[in-house]
Amino acid sequence: MRVLKFGGSSLATPDRVRDVGRIVRHTVNGSAAIVVVSAFQGVTNDLLDCAHLAERRDPACEAAYERIAARHRSAVDDLLGRHHGRRVRALVDEQLSELRDALHGIRLLGHCPPAALDVTASFGERLSALIVSAYLNRFRRTRFVDARQFVTTDDQFTRANVIFSKTNRAARAYFAAFWRPSRRDLPVVTGFIGRTQDGRTTTIGRNGSDYSAAIIGAALGASTIEIWTDVDGVLSADPKEVSSAFVLPQMTYEEAIEMSHFGAKVLHAGTIGPAVAKSIPIVIKNSFNPAAPGTLISRKPTNGYRLAKGISSVGDLTLLTLRGRGMGGVRGTAERLFRALASRSVHVILTFQASSEHTMCFAVSKSEVAAAERAIAEEFRLEFHHGLATLDHKPDQALIAVIGEGMKGRPDVAGKVFGALGRHNINVSAIAQGASERNISCVVDAAQQARALNVIHQGFFETRTPLALVVVGVGNIGGALLRQLHDRQSYLLEQGFDAKVIAIANSKRFVVRHDGIDLGRWREALDASSRRMDPHALAHEIAGLEIANAALIDCTAASSIVDAYPEFIQANLHIITPNKRANVLPWRRYTALRKLFAAHQKHFLYETNVGAGLPIISTLRDLIVSGDVITKVEGVFSGTLSYLFNTFDGTTPFSALVRDAQRMGYTEADPREDLTGQDVARKLLILARQTGVKMELDDVRVDSLVPRCLADGPFSQQFFSAYAAYDAEMAQRLQRARARGAVLRYVGTLERGRARAEIGEFPRDHFFAATKGNDNLIAFTTTRYARTPLIVQGPGAGADVTAMGVFSDIFKLLHYLPH
Repeated sequence: MRVLKFGGSSLATPDRVRDVGRIVRHTVNGSAAIVVVSAFQGVTNDLLDCAHLAERRDPACEAAYERIAARHRSAVDDLLGRHHGRRVRALVDEQLSELRDALHGIRLLGHCPPAALDVTASFGERLSALIVSAYLNRFRRTRFVDARQFVTTDDQFTRANVIFSKTNRAARAYFAAFWRPSRRDLPVVTGFIGRTQDGRTTTIGRNGSDYSAAIIGAALGASTIEIWTDVDGVLSADPKEVSSAFVLPQMTYEEAIEMSHFGAKVLHAGTIGPAVAKSIPIVIKNSFNPAAPGTLISRKPTNGYRLAKGISSVGDLTLLTLRGRGMGGVRGTAERLFRALASRSVHVILTFQASSEHTMCFAVSKSEVAAAERAIAEEFRLEFHHGLATLDHKPDQALIAVIGEGMKGRPDVAGKVFGALGRHNINVSAIAQGASERNISCVVDAAQQARALNVIHQGFFETRTPLALVVVGVGNIGGALLRQLHDRQSYLLEQGFDAKVIAIANSKRFVVRHDGIDLGRWREALDASSRRMDPHALAHEIAGLEIANAALIDCTAASSIVDAYPEFIQANLHIITPNKRANVLPWRRYTALRKLFAAHQKHFLYETNVGAGLPIISTLRDLIVSGDVITKVEGVFSGTLSYLFNTFDGTTPFSALVRDAQRMGYTEADPREDLTGQDVARKLLILARQTGVKMELDDVRVDSLVPRCLADGPFSQQFFSAYAAYDAEMAQRLQRARARGAVLRYVGTLERGRARAEIGEFPRDHFFAATKGNDNLIAFTTTRYARTPLIVQGPGAGADVTAMGVFSDIFKLLHYLPH
C-alpha cells in the first residue's frame, strides 16, 4: 500500500488537477493506495490574510473571501462540468458557508485567536480534497476523507503536536472500516489538519501535508510514501544558485534530514519523522514530469556511498561572538549562554567554541539578533558592567553545509572543501564539523554565498572541469578563436573539459548567456543584442553570475579593456590575451596589476604577446626557472616587418607591400603600430620584465620606419599615398645592403638591461637571413647556450596562428584549474 501526497503546486489549476488524475490512474492502477492533498497553491496564505482582514474589520475581507470562493467553484465547473458537478458544488458551498461563518465570528470579536486561525486555514485542504476526490471518482471509486476523523493532536494551535498513541490506533481502525467493502476504494485525505481530543480543529504546521502523509504511512505500514512536488527530486544544490545542480537518485534519511536543516526546501526534516521511525522509503517525484525517476530516501543507499551527497546553504545570518577575560576556564558559561537564548526562543543555527569557553560564537537568523542580544545582555550583565565580556557582531553571513554519508572517516573532505574556497578567495568566518562526520559546515560572507556553493559543487560533483569564457574582440583573431573553439569542442570534452563561451563583445555591444552561446550562430546573437558595450558593465554582469571558473579572453588591442582588468579580476576571472598593453603599462600600474592577480589567485596568460603562436615567453620562463642565465635575447619579433623585408626585393615599392600586408591581415589595423617599431619595442619590454629588469617603454631605443610627420593623427587610407614618398629611400637602403652581400631585417635586441629595435644589415649566412614569409625568429644566448643560441622560429603573424596560441593558453588554464 502506497501513500501519495500532492502539494499545492501540483494542484494549482484545474489542468494541474487533471495531471494528478493521470498520475494516479497510471501509477496506482487499481492497487491499494491513499492520496493526501494540500490546499490549492496559495490558498492557505489567502485564507490567513482573510482572517486577519476580518480581525481588523477591513471591508476588503469580503472581496478576499469571494475570490477564494470563486476559485473553488470555478475549479468544480472546469473539472466536472456544471451538470455533473452540481452535487459537488453543493458540498463546496456548504464548506464555503462554514468558512464565511468563521470569518464573521472573527469580525464580530475583532480578534483572531490561534484556534480561529486554524479553523480558517483548514478550509484550504477540506475544499481541495473534496474537489480532487470528486474529479478522481470519474475514473476510480474515491471517497473524501477528513483527517480530523483520526489525527488527534494537543491544543498548540497553528503548530499542534500529534498524539501518536491515539492517532495510530484511530487511523488503523478508520481505514480498516474504509476498506472493508472493497480494497479498491481510494481515499483522498486532507493534509495539514487534525483535531484536539475535545474536537477542536488544529493544524500541524506549515508543510503539514508532508507530515500527514508520513503519519498515515507509518500508522498503516505503507510500502512507500511518495511526495509529489514541482521538482524532479532532491537536488545536489539549489539550482537557482548552482546551474549544474542535478537530481540525487537516492540518499539516506540522515542525509535528507541534514540537507533540510541546512536549507534544502524539497523536504522538511520534521515532516518525515514517522516514516523514518518505521523505515518506510520516501520517494520525491515531480508531478510536472512524472517520468523522472525522482529521489529515493531510505535507511541505506542501494549502490553504496559517494563522498558527498549535497550542498545546502542558509542566508541572512549574523555571527555573534561572546568573549571575555573572565570566562576562560569558568565552567558553565556555555550553559548560561544557551539557556539564556532558549529562554527567548532564539533558534541557534550553528555554534563554534574556542577552548576553555573563552570565546563562543554562534549563528542566528538576522530576524532573531535583537532577541539574542537582549538575552545575553541580561544573563551576562555583571560581566559586561565590569568590562570582562564583549559581544561582537558579524552581519550578512551565510552558512554552507556539505553533506554525505560517504564523508565518514575521509580525511580529504575538509581539504577539498576549504581548498576550493581558498583558491577562489572566499574567506571563511567560522567552521564546524558534526560528530557524525556526515556534515562539514562553514560560514562565509553572504555576498560570497552563491560562488561558494558553485566552487564546492564543482569540486565534489562535476566530472569535467568547467570554464566559462568571455571573449572580447571578434575581429580577425577573436573570430578565428571562436571558430577554433567551435571546431574543438568535442576534443575538449573528450579531455575532460567543458569550456563554453558565455559572453561575446565587440566595440559596440555585448551578449551574455549563462548557459553558453551557440558558436555556430554567435554573430546573429551578438547582432541581436541591445546591450551597449561597456567593459565595466560587462565585468559587473559576469560577477553577478557567480561562476566558479571563468576567464576573460581579450582579443582587442584596446587600452579601455586593459583599464577594466582590475574589475574583471575582482569578478574572479582569469585573463588570457594577445593584447600587449597590460604588460607594457607604466611600472607602478604594471606591478599593481600583477599584485592584484596574485591576491585573487588568478592566472594571467599572454603567450601570444610575443611571437603569436610561438612558445617565446614560455621558453624564456623555462630557461630562467631551470637556473640558466640570460645574457642576450635578439630576434625578428614582428611578423609584419618580417614579411615586408622578406618580400621587399625592389620590384614592388615598399609602401605597396605595406598596403598588401594590411589587406592580408598581417599588420595591426593601423600599420604604423608595426612600422614605427612600437610593436617590437613592446615585445622587448615584455621580455625584459620577464627577466626581472625594471624598464619602461620609453627606455627602449626605437628606429622608426615612419617619418614623424606621418606618425601622428588618426589613420586613414591616405597614409599609403603619403608614405610612397619614402619608397626611394627604402630602395636605396636595400641596394646598399645587397652591395655588401647582406639582407635587411628589422631586429630587436635585449642585452645587459638595455633594449633597442632597429633596421639592420645581416650577412646572408646569418640566422636572421633565414627567415621566410612572416616568420619570427628569436635567439636566446644564455650561459648554457653561449656558443650557439637557442632559436625559436616560425610564423609570427596572422589571425589563425595567434588564435591558436590563445587556444593553447586556454588549454593550459584548463589544466591549471583543480580537477
